[in-house]
Amino acid sequence: MGFGHIYVQADPAAVAALIERYLGEKGFARTPMTPGEHPKRMKEMHENQMRLYWISPRLRGWTGIFEFRYYNNEDRTRWGYTDDALALLLSKELGTAWRLEVLDGAGFWLYAHCVNGEETESKAYQDTPADRTLDRSHPRYELNHIVEREGFPNLGLAYEHIPGPTVSKIENVSQSAEGIEGFEGFLHLAFRKASHEADARSPE
Repeated sequence: MGFGHIYVQADPAAVAALIERYLGEKGFARTPMTPGEHPKRMKEMHENQMRLYWISPRLRGWTGIFEFRYYNNEDRTRWGYTDDALALLLSKELGTAWRLEVLDGAGFWLYAHCVNGEETESKAYQDTPADRTLDRSHPRYELNHIVEREGFPNLGLAYEHIPGPTVSKIENVSQSAEGIEGFEGFLHLAFRKASHEADARSPE
């Protein structure tokens, strides 16, 4: 399984407000969430019905954005875990941003460094069996070096692993606050498109 994060040098309240405006322009409205309404299964809804996020507190200068991973493909405008347009907008209006994605089983990763609304550097990489070396000077470790240099907190944490009073467990994905840096300060955001309000609700 993989994961994707956006990290931005900005305060969480400003990040949440920008996400709300960004999605509002796409027809979404922020909505209260309860465990009963929260998805309980993978692929239960698509990304043009509902968007779900955990926003971390600002840690070592970075606010982390952890979006739900299990949208279905019925109506999908992007195929990765992260929203590249959101990362660019964050960097344009709030501060430098990094967009990271990792697919462990495929030996794949990508990063994009966003500054002032533009990608200033980016790379996608995929291992072959011949590349699987412990030599940290090898290109396969380039993302590791960026992570170590920037000090991104909670790398590898997925939305579905984060427990809280407004969310529900997703199938057999474990939830635990153990090891989550800044857990008490995490903010949950839920957005629903008005045209899909009825079918975006989970069955009780």
